[in-house]
This record gives sequence, structure tokens and C-alpha cells, in this order.
Amino acid sequence: MIDVSAARALMGDSLAFHIIFALLGVGLPVVTLLIEALGLRHKDPYILGHAKRLSHIMLVLVIAGVASGTIIAIQMSVMWSGLVHFGGPILGLAFGWEGYAFMLESIFLAFYISSWGKITGWKHFLIGIPVAIGALSSALAITAANAWMQNPGALTIVDGVVQTANPLRDLTTRTAFFMTVHSTLGYYLVSMLTVFAGYIVYRRKVRLNNDHDRAVATILNRLAATALVLVAALAIVGHLQTQYLATSQPHKFAALEAVEETTTHAPYIIGGTIHDDGSVTGGIRIPNMLSILTGGSADTEVPGIRDIPAEDRAPGFINRLFELKMMLVSVLVILPAGFLILRRARGHGLLGRLKSLTDSYLMVIVAPVSFAVIILGWMITEFGRQPFAVHGY
Repeated sequence: MIDVSAARALMGDSLAFHIIFALLGVGLPVVTLLIEALGLRHKDPYILGHAKRLSHIMLVLVIAGVASGTIIAIQMSVMWSGLVHFGGPILGLAFGWEGYAFMLESIFLAFYISSWGKITGWKHFLIGIPVAIGALSSALAITAANAWMQNPGALTIVDGVVQTANPLRDLTTRTAFFMTVHSTLGYYLVSMLTVFAGYIVYRRKVRLNNDHDRAVATILNRLAATALVLVAALAIVGHLQTQYLATSQPHKFAALEAVEETTTHAPYIIGGTIHDDGSVTGGIRIPNMLSILTGGSADTEVPGIRDIPAEDRAPGFINRLFELKMMLVSVLVILPAGFLILRRARGHGLLGRLKSLTDSYLMVIVAPVSFAVIILGWMITEFGRQPFAVHGY
């Protein structure tokens, strides 16, 4: 068997770099439109000026995403030509769909950027909507392709090529639904928090008059509030996705939740250690909780590592990645919520000192933390499928 470790490492490195620009290319159109709508509703030229500036930043990042994505496309054809050949009838639809979506995004992005000051009011806002739709469609197409690789189902293969009469049906599965919704909401959240962190720095570095400072404060409040809504939505979707994972990808679920044996009344384990033989030791155990979270009852049966053939097991370290991700998610809840609560608080002493944190560089950490959450999420997804390129094949 050919050792493809180097190819996997290079592809993983390229994807980790590309995802930074790709997610901002998906999320920044929505953030820009949110700020522009805020400026139009408040009739505030300062807020509209920030929307225009952000749209120029978005343009640069989209171009960077195209360049890094092109490198990945070349790697796919050179290093993973077998995958392209094998899944061509299905993956071809996804990549073709992504091409048309990017065309929609890029054409309207050019109009949106060049029409500032020439087309005003809500008419200009409407030009930006196809940009957001095109960016979203690109993300849906590529994530649907990845979802098929995660859970392809039973395949008919002739001469090493997947046969399908309905590639759209094969792409739009329940796995694709959960993955696309969860990932795109995550991209919107990261983009919101990155811009939020940027404005915290901007407010500290630039001397603003009262009207301008009020405009920046309005933007910060709106971004923080929207981020909390997105976190809540992600929590719901993530919970439902994990429940579905127990039946759709039991090998990944068992490693993710550190379940040793298939059982009912399974405890939720925090900090346990998964050994090479599939046994799980240590950790804080909350009785029955995993079964309850998975199926709403302590009698719910959850899959265990030892009931999966050794060659098909997901690597146990994804449990550590998952726990780290959940710890970082709590930061993305506490800091935006604290910002909104303390901004409205009045008082001196301890409360006054806490309120001063809302304008401090402490708030800036939400940006790198949110990126880390996205990277960890994709690491869990991709390592959980190994050693397969398309699971089971």
C-alpha cells in the first residue's frame, strides 16, 4: 500500500490556511450588510462609512481565498486524482455548483464595491444580497461534497467509479444538512467576532468625536448581540448533529464521546483517556448523561469503540480536540455576553473595573479563539473519517 501520509499532511496544512480566508469570504458579506443596514436605519454616515471600509477589506480577503483555493484544487487533481476519478459523478456536481456560485458572488461584489456613493440607500444594500447568497452557496456546495465523503452510504461502483442516477440526491443528505448549517453559522460567528475585535482595537487606537464613538459603540453592540444569537443557534444544531452522529457515524461518535462499550445508561465523561485497545479510563463521569443527551432517555443505547473493528475506529485523540473546542466555545459565550451586560451597568468599585474590561484588549481574544474553534471542528471532522478518503472506501 502506498504511504500517503505526506499528501494528507500537505492537504491538511493547505486546508487549514485556506479556511481562514474562505470563512471570512462567506461571513463578511453578511457582516457588511448588517452594518450597512444599521447605518441606513439610523441614517448615520459614520456607520455607512464603516460598512464601505469593511467591504474593501472583504474584497481583499475574497481574492486571497480564491488564490489559496486554487492551490487546493491543483492538489486535489495531482495528489488525490484517485478520489476525483472515484467520486467524479457526485463531486463534479458539487464543484460545478461552487463555480457558478462564485461567479454570482464575484460579479455582484464588483458592482457592490464600485457603486458606493453612486447608488445610495437601500438600493445599494440590495446589490450586496447576491454577494452573500453566492458566498453561502459556495460554502454549501463544498461542505456538501465533504459530507458525502464523511457518510457516502451504500455505493454502486463500476470500474472504480461511483455510479449514480441522481447526484443531487446523493449530495443533499441529512449529514449534508447538519454539516452545512453548522459550518456556515460558525463562519458567520467567526466573522462577527473578528470584526468585533477589530473595532475594540480601533476604538482604543483612534481618537473619535462623540458622534463617531457612538456609531462604533452601536456597531459593537449589534455584533455582540448577533454573535450570541449565533452561538445559541450553533448549540442547538450541534446537539442535534451529535445525536444524529450516533447512528450515521457511530465510529466517530464513540471516539468523540469516549464510549468504551455499546451500552445504555452511558455516563458523560469529561477528561477520560482512550487507550489503543479501546478502553476508557479516568475522567469525571456524569451518570446516564450521555444516553440522555443522545436520545432523551437513560435507556438510549450509544455505540462503543470496542464494537467497531480496529481498522475502522476513529483516532481517540479527537475526544481531546472536542473537549478543547467546547472549552473555547464557553469563552465565546462569556465575553460577548459580559460585554453587553457590563456596557449597560452603572456603578463604581468592582463593577466599574469590570465595565472597563469591555473596552480592553481582553475582548480581542474572541477573534483568535473563534478561529481556533472552527479549525478544531474541522480537525475533528476530518480525523474522525481517517484512514479513509471517502469513509469505508
